Amino acid sequence: MSRKITIAVLTVLFVAAATIMFHRADEKKDVKIGVSIGVGNAIRWENEKRYMEARAKELGANIEVRLNKTNTPKTQQEDCREMIDKGIDVLILTPQSVANVDNILEYAKSKNVPVICYARVVLGKKIDLFVGYDSARIGQKMGQYISEAVYKGDYILLRGDSGDNNAALLYEGAMRYISQIRSDINIILDCAVPGWSPSEAKRMVKEAISANGNRIDAILSPNDKIAEACAEALEELGIKNHVAITGMDAELEAVRRIVKGRQDVTFYMDLKELSATAVNEAFHMARGEKVNVNADFDNHSGGTVPSNLITGQLVTKENLNKVLIDSGYFTKEEVYGK
Repeated sequence: MSRKITIAVLTVLFVAAATIMFHRADEKKDVKIGVSIGVGNAIRWENEKRYMEARAKELGANIEVRLNKTNTPKTQQEDCREMIDKGIDVLILTPQSVANVDNILEYAKSKNVPVICYARVVLGKKIDLFVGYDSARIGQKMGQYISEAVYKGDYILLRGDSGDNNAALLYEGAMRYISQIRSDINIILDCAVPGWSPSEAKRMVKEAISANGNRIDAILSPNDKIAEACAEALEELGIKNHVAITGMDAELEAVRRIVKGRQDVTFYMDLKELSATAVNEAFHMARGEKVNVNADFDNHSGGTVPSNLITGQLVTKENLNKVLIDSGYFTKEEVYGK
């Protein structure tokens, strides 16, 4: 073998060995994940915090999860900057305002920290990945259910905060079906709920129903907290007829209302799976591995965002045992009492 060939072979072997050593070192890299969740009164967020922490522990990754819905004692921006300065490899972000996160994204970019949007996608900006639920599809299922359950009568249509793109997608999906019965229904209120506030929703619903002579047959509610406010409004107004109410998040109190006939439907999304997916993909990103994508999401940034989305499952009185109890999400005693 000539000297040149020997050198070439040795070079190839050296490069191969170095590559293997690099990958092994990368596999042993201490992964640090930062999570900033800036929205919501729903119980789900505390649960998701625990799910994320548990999954990170299984992967051997370090994780810090900060829930900050009130910008106290620090702002969400300060939370994110602190975690980035502490050396996180990836930021998982649920923004308080999807249209006002420029400072967070710019700072992350300046420090070469990729950003995964979780549950709420940032609008008009390039992000690395979106992990969330398919709000448009869920809205369609919600609209189909309520339009088939109540195809004549008085309706209230509520959507979440006007600054939340998920709220718009959910509403637009529902209206694909509700618009088909538009000539047969009387819509007495059609509006956004500022800040997803249950108390504000309750006030608006009571005023609208009172102004309509206490007549109401169906309420499109975008989540279970607002559905609870609607149910309370009906009770306080003394409404006796059955009113179909939708919801989302499969909160325990919502499921109990379904059993009692005070809410018709909620949506169960496997939040444990969703939380684990976000942590899994952050882990892949931190180690330079390929992320898993099942959709491209248009966030009005001039392109699409690679995404991993789940649709969720409609829960009614008829299937709640199978969906929520048999799966172990709730116990029979939790739902029905002892």
